[in-house]
Amino acid sequence: MTSLIEAIKAKIDVAEEVGQVVALRKSGKSLQGLCPFHNERTPSFYVFPDSQTWRCFGCNEGGDVFTFVEKQQGLDFRDALHYLAEKAGVAVEDFGGANPEQAREANALKEKLRKLNEEAALWFHQMLLRSQDAAKARAYIQSRGITAESVMSFSLGYAPEGWDGLSKYLLGQGYTEYELEQAGLVRAREAGRGLAATSTVGRDQSGGVYDYFRDRIVFPIRDIRGRVIGFGGRALGDHHPKYLNSPQTALFEKNNVLYALDMARDAIKFAKQVIIVEGYVDAIIAHQYGTKQTVACIGSAITEKHIQQIKKLTKQVTLALDPDEAGVAATEHGIQEALKAFDRTVVPVPLTSDRHMMRSPGYKREPRGMIRLEERVDAEINVLQLPMGEDPDEVIRRDYSVWAYAVAHPLPLIDYYFVAKTSGLNLQEAADKSEAAKRLLPVIGSISDRVKRDAYLRKLATMISIDERSLNEELQRILRGQKSTGVTAAFSDRTGQYRDFRGAKSVTSQSLTKNLQSGDDVSDAEKSEVPGEGSVQYFPTNSQLDQKSQATFGLDKRIINRIKWEDYLIGLLLQNPELFPHVCGIITDGDFAGTDTRELYRIFNSVYQRDASPLFQSIEQFVPSALLESVGRAWKSVESRSPLEGAGLLKDAVQCATRLKRARLLQSNTELQYLVRGAKEVGDGVRVQQLQLQLMDIYRQLRTIDSAMHLQG
Repeated sequence: MTSLIEAIKAKIDVAEEVGQVVALRKSGKSLQGLCPFHNERTPSFYVFPDSQTWRCFGCNEGGDVFTFVEKQQGLDFRDALHYLAEKAGVAVEDFGGANPEQAREANALKEKLRKLNEEAALWFHQMLLRSQDAAKARAYIQSRGITAESVMSFSLGYAPEGWDGLSKYLLGQGYTEYELEQAGLVRAREAGRGLAATSTVGRDQSGGVYDYFRDRIVFPIRDIRGRVIGFGGRALGDHHPKYLNSPQTALFEKNNVLYALDMARDAIKFAKQVIIVEGYVDAIIAHQYGTKQTVACIGSAITEKHIQQIKKLTKQVTLALDPDEAGVAATEHGIQEALKAFDRTVVPVPLTSDRHMMRSPGYKREPRGMIRLEERVDAEINVLQLPMGEDPDEVIRRDYSVWAYAVAHPLPLIDYYFVAKTSGLNLQEAADKSEAAKRLLPVIGSISDRVKRDAYLRKLATMISIDERSLNEELQRILRGQKSTGVTAAFSDRTGQYRDFRGAKSVTSQSLTKNLQSGDDVSDAEKSEVPGEGSVQYFPTNSQLDQKSQATFGLDKRIINRIKWEDYLIGLLLQNPELFPHVCGIITDGDFAGTDTRELYRIFNSVYQRDASPLFQSIEQFVPSALLESVGRAWKSVESRSPLEGAGLLKDAVQCATRLKRARLLQSNTELQYLVRGAKEVGDGVRVQQLQLQLMDIYRQLRTIDSAMHLQG
């Protein structure tokens, strides 16, 4: 049966989708243009219509129409799936759902609510611009320094003081009271009480409805695609609360939305930075003065879901919350959420002798050449320092240069902790010195970079006037006493046994280590090769190149068999999470040919590496329904083979990942050879030279893989 992904790909041409944002020109059988994901003067971005793929040989990004839409628009897989399905005219609910009819009804309601929200936003906006009752709202907006252009850009509005102005209008447009309630725009009155007696809005026996927002400036809240999903309202009189947001609806969840993200998206990618502020006005003023990479959390709490949206656009998060007590607490919370949500990279780190510990009693020298696997958060988190007592919008309007300098020179995370965690301490007092060390040593211990860790240790020693060696000894005690963290802790239970997503016990960490040390060597994967690879000729003739291009472009047998290996690797990781640190150092999601397997790898990568992840919950809670069939296929791929354990299991996974990396490099090699031929035909010598340098790099990587894994032929 055709999958949803296949149905979409059959109707969406990658060249047409890319061509909407990239000026493409013909280059042989491929299309060439300037990469939209990094700055370049010479085109290194290519679209291959025959295989429906794209690749930039400058920044090494690539994939299919799904990866392009995700990266270009900053969407997650679910949103990209719905965006492309809508474009292709494919009904998502017809694929993979347990109850298609129920899914169709839910989607129809969401679409109705989107139209309803757009109507409400337009009505609020017209009230602000034209209503005499909105004079005080216009005066307040002007007092906050918001220009007429910003009012128009952000579609600011006004909710009148009356009880049923909006509801009367929307009911007159044909919407029902039920739909208004579902959109969070009205609330139901109780029959026969209070306002029901004077209401002109009938609601059968229930007493009617009344407007949710009254006498407030209204800020429409949009999703990343620019669709209105809810509203925020700022009280003008003595109404409480001061800020009121839409209740949770089928479209709106406060903890999952960042205000102005739709308008900031392109600026975030260009600046390679996102600035998170606390209030609507802070974000509007920042945009108004040119800092367009600014978004606001709805309320003051930054959540993991916020960071999940941001990390598609940038890996640098700058927190610029209000510098009061609540803002400091929100900053601390935001840092923790960001650390949880960003993916981690696992890197091999050589074990080096600590110069201080070498002098310690009982020091045991580690064998030379040994390494350990370390996690590093794949992000840069910092804090924007503002003058005490001033909110971002106040700083910007008072002296933009102060704001601009702070944006360009944010305080690195560890430096922020040095300030925040020693606030209120008298570092001349012995007790406070001890307290400062107690607070900061765990922070220093979390730094994986040895050079940075030593630098901050020296900084702390100087700050509290304590001998550095004594501090280091205490740091080592703290590190030895800490429980395992990161990837291992994320999927380890109290017994030290790993569990797969279904809760079944898998290989233990102890048995894995034991088998590795004993040198057990069993591998099914070693007995097989990626079908169709054969020996590699890195610099083929033109006739060979034609044959290779016919075999490479399109879903031929080689690609199909490669996807089978991808299924097998996904299945191994699904059933044996402890393999993940060893695999993710070899392969990335960009090395997968299948749309579904690539997204599953990305999801599992994120899940395995976050301690707070719902690892023991149902897989349906974090895998889109469109991919559940692929999960089952991957599971069966492993179950159909002989069971492995210990070193054999590890070797199988490592070799499978290595073969997939090799296959992707071979594909890039063939594509580059094809492009070299095209450049030679038009006499572009400079381009030929650039492409050949990239070919040499791929050649070196292939030689390294072949030498290390004995995969010749």
